[in-house]
Amino acid sequence: MHITMPNNHTAIRSLPAEVLDGLRTVGDHVSVARRRRRQTQEEFATRMGVEVRTLRRLESGDPGVGLGVYASALWALGLLSKLLDLTTPAADNAGTSFEIDELPRRVRPSRPKF
Repeated sequence: MHITMPNNHTAIRSLPAEVLDGLRTVGDHVSVARRRRRQTQEEFATRMGVEVRTLRRLESGDPGVGLGVYASALWALGLLSKLLDLTTPAADNAGTSFEIDELPRRVRPSRPKF
């Protein structure tokens, strides 16, 4: 059985400039963090469980690199908890705001049950 993956080239080409800039920045930050730990690309890629070529793509901000690879890099740096903190519902101020907007305008106090 052959499974074909969807062609994401169109999606990648249509990414907003801010996203592409952000990926380049994150890649650069990973590179700096790796070098500060005095790890070669080969050592770090091995620790992440990826090929050196994949790490190079991540460090250059290639938008085709999967989130799992980024998460693996953060794990190898001891920073995975930062990613988890970003995605916690408590950090979602916009979502919380939308929830509050959906609350009923008038809330009635509950009646005691006898």
